Amino acid sequence: MRFERLAIRIPSGMKYIHLVERFIEEICDRYNIGMDYYGNITAAIMEAVENSIVHGNKMKEEKMIDLLFEAKPGKLIFQIQDEGDGFSYSKISDPTDTTLSSTDLQGRGLFIIRHLADEVHFNEKGNCIKLHFRISGMREAVNIDRQKKMESFRKAEKKPSHEKNR
Repeated sequence: MRFERLAIRIPSGMKYIHLVERFIEEICDRYNIGMDYYGNITAAIMEAVENSIVHGNKMKEEKMIDLLFEAKPGKLIFQIQDEGDGFSYSKISDPTDTTLSSTDLQGRGLFIIRHLADEVHFNEKGNCIKLHFRISGMREAVNIDRQKKMESFRKAEKKPSHEKNR
């Protein structure tokens, strides 16, 4: 895999979110990412970008969101940074804690992100998140899928010619 860095910058408005979706799609196409992993990557990044727009930059379109992509051996890394004050990510409650009232409940987005990405890191200020996705597992899933398709193909090839057209 070649080392690569790509970046986009968008204003803090939901009407610009389609630019992020297109950015992710182009990267996943370039790296031949399967649909199930594409879904995980997209959902995690979109959640992080939406958090940056709403909570970080408070929907102020004059503030920007920077999305940086890096391809490194064995993984894809996406960094999302806003111009907000940040937050204390270690103090976010666990949304699966049934003892919390609905008014105390927060952190559902981070919960989702942590379960979709292989690694999640924040900067000290709390206005930048890095999401790591290991692609070796993705390749394994793609290889398993390819093996299944090849088995189906081989079985079809072994059928007598009069049965192939059915």
